[in-house]
Amino acid sequence: MSKFSERLKQLRTEKKMTQQTIADLVGVNRATYTNWENGKREPELDKVVELATELNSTVDYLLGNSDINYLDITEKELKNLSKEEAQILSDEMKKNLFSIFEIGKDKFNMTEEEMEMMKVLVIKKFMQDMDEKEKNDASNP
Repeated sequence: MSKFSERLKQLRTEKKMTQQTIADLVGVNRATYTNWENGKREPELDKVVELATELNSTVDYLLGNSDINYLDITEKELKNLSKEEAQILSDEMKKNLFSIFEIGKDKFNMTEEEMEMMKVLVIKKFMQDMDEKEKNDASNP
């Protein structure tokens, strides 16, 4: 069994999801999902991204390229990171985001210009969400 298959099953069971539930979330039938989890087949890259998203995981963790699931860090743990750990987390998140962009570019046959626009939109949305969170935190001490 591949690291991908092991992590897929591990993350699904940690989230207390059935195979049918995750299959429905990523738009495949249960047999297809079961084949991924049993290591009999591998999903297309766009499905890997969907799986990682639904399982609150980075693509690298799910694929076995990293042994740390950087998306599974609590807010408390995040606040207690050292400067070095925060830099590693930042680098891993960038790497994960760029992997997602590349997979999307290929899937939707996007030009470089369209990809740059998508990156700007994602960053703008992130910044808006952070501003909103800060405002909410300030009004709820």
